[in-house]
Amino acid sequence: MSRPAFIGPCARCDRTGVRFAATWPGGRICRRCYQRATRLHGTCPGCAQHRLLPGLLDGAPACADCTGIPADFHCTRCGREDEFVRTGLCAHCCLADDLTVLLDDGTGAIAAPLLPLFTALTGQKHARSARIWLTINRHAEQLLRDLAQGRLPLTHQTFQEHPCPGKVAFLRALCLEHQLLEPVNLDIERFQSWLETKVSALPAEDARIIRQYALWVHLNRIHHLQATEGLKKGTFLAAKQSITMAIGLLGHVRARGHSPAECTQHDVDAWLAGGPTTRSLARGFVRWAVEHGHLPTVDFPYRIAQATPVISQAQRLEHLRTLTEPSTQIPGTLQVAALFLLLYGQSLTRISRMRLAQIHDTEGKLTVSFTDDRLQIPPPFDRIVRAHLDALPHTNTSAHRANTWLFPGMRPGEHLHQNTIMSRLRERGIDLLGARNASLRALVLEMPAPIVADALNYSYQVTDKHRRDAGATFTDYINHRSTDL
Repeated sequence: MSRPAFIGPCARCDRTGVRFAATWPGGRICRRCYQRATRLHGTCPGCAQHRLLPGLLDGAPACADCTGIPADFHCTRCGREDEFVRTGLCAHCCLADDLTVLLDDGTGAIAAPLLPLFTALTGQKHARSARIWLTINRHAEQLLRDLAQGRLPLTHQTFQEHPCPGKVAFLRALCLEHQLLEPVNLDIERFQSWLETKVSALPAEDARIIRQYALWVHLNRIHHLQATEGLKKGTFLAAKQSITMAIGLLGHVRARGHSPAECTQHDVDAWLAGGPTTRSLARGFVRWAVEHGHLPTVDFPYRIAQATPVISQAQRLEHLRTLTEPSTQIPGTLQVAALFLLLYGQSLTRISRMRLAQIHDTEGKLTVSFTDDRLQIPPPFDRIVRAHLDALPHTNTSAHRANTWLFPGMRPGEHLHQNTIMSRLRERGIDLLGARNASLRALVLEMPAPIVADALNYSYQVTDKHRRDAGATFTDYINHRSTDL
């Protein structure tokens, strides 16, 4: 029978009716506050040493000695000062013990093929996260046991044929990151799986056409870009949108009582007129299908955007001001991403793929390079970037063997996906395309358009168009007239 909860509030959070873990000089501490306190490390304000900071000294976290906490949090095996997971043992030592048993090849030794993974997991800063992952993911735990004891081979096929491949996808990515598996592009594999799922529900003829279109147009282009190191996450998104619209068009034609070979111009016109502008993305499919005899000759007009979204410069400056507020609740990753969007007009696809090598700190001046040119990051924005560099996310685990990304993602070896940044910035009220266009318009009014293009990796045509849209042509005319008078 469990003990009843202590009647009274927690000395830290004032909650009542909760389980308590310890009694310290400040009072009784509930289990949640105890965990938070025994996982916080930093410089103690009392002794100026970097230690575990479970206590409070004048309201600030401080070490056990300076606050009189009658407990020793040093691991009895490794001496690390941390929360105990088992009696006298920290999370790192417990993780090492658990993995030693889990990866045993049957002789009492860790299976040689999995030794790099053992080293990576036990060497990560946050060992607790690895223990939690293994505890809640029984599929990954069992697969590791089967791999260690030789019941399954350490190959891509083992992961692909797993009954729950999604449950072991992170483990597979870890094995790739730490070179336990041969390199493979998981994005291409996921795209192919997505394609098969989409075509499986189509009529046989439509499935054949869509599969051929995806293979000879999109997958062929994807493999070419991969070979030339030009493959980006956005390539897969564009391919999926194109294929989805192609499937939608064929479904529309079927709904009107026609097969693809019987498609008429009226079918195409009704498709374009009866839905959102994204239906125009089916144009590439229609042209390909007509060329290869899957559709009769029909006209599919090229869509031209009627308007260019752009926010006002006042809105842009307000977004920038929000980034610099000390009380801002925007995470550091989003602050830096928004900064490169609002200051330099970079797309989120480019921002998400930025490398640490693009940021340079020379003689106290912070610069960023999108091409060979280095652009200074002016105060106070340089403080935001430095803070992000000092606390890069997702680098305290084994997910990144040798991180080179400015925005490391949760998936091993990969950068943060642009869609993640996109959705979070939109939630904070930033019109992404409008903000990028406003930034470029401001820049081309301050500098010649070719210089902006060279510095920010845009074509001359793009920056020249932004200069015209910003009204620079009329401004240039006025300045020219003024000098002639």
